[in-house]
Amino acid sequence: MKKKPSREYTTAELWGYREPTPSELRLAGAFKKAGIEFDTEVPIKQFTCGFLINDWLIVEVDGETHVISSRLEDDDKRQKILEESGFTVMRVRAMDILYESGLKKCVAKIERMLAKGPPGTEKVGFEPVRREIAAKAKRQGVKEQEKRARKAAKHYNLDSTTVAADSDSCESMEDYFGEDDVDFATLLEQYDWTEIPEKDDQERRKD
Repeated sequence: MKKKPSREYTTAELWGYREPTPSELRLAGAFKKAGIEFDTEVPIKQFTCGFLINDWLIVEVDGETHVISSRLEDDDKRQKILEESGFTVMRVRAMDILYESGLKKCVAKIERMLAKGPPGTEKVGFEPVRREIAAKAKRQGVKEQEKRARKAAKHYNLDSTTVAADSDSCESMEDYFGEDDVDFATLLEQYDWTEIPEKDDQERRKD
């Protein structure tokens, strides 16, 4: 008889999926308002990408943890792999979309990028090759996701279809400071606090 687990396991543990942060929800709402269609939590190669638009533009929201040098190196490697797989990656700092004015600027920039289309489309024969490479990367991502699910299910003695939704939609300390212990003094030194956006007039009136 299969032993019943002592607790339910989240989608992040079983599938590599996590609940969106408030910053991501804010950006998703702006996309919907602008009529931009998108997919979320898209598996591509060994990664799970925040937003995928028009099957070529990846948009990822970076929290405060991404200013740490080791995390920046990981982000650069991740971006290089995704770009070599036929995608364009746009990174958005969570602080830049904190207020309505910054959010509108971000969406406007994405709309301009979408109007131009993926880079290299002016080259004859480039786009079909790019689409083929990107499709292969997405198929590989699905396989990696399924592999993680089987591994987690085996480890926890669960049916791989038993997936519990994570009810906590708040940004966790891990979202801010990463999985490893981080010296907070180092974080303060590496972070450019002068770039924190000021509230616009509309936000001040709300206060």
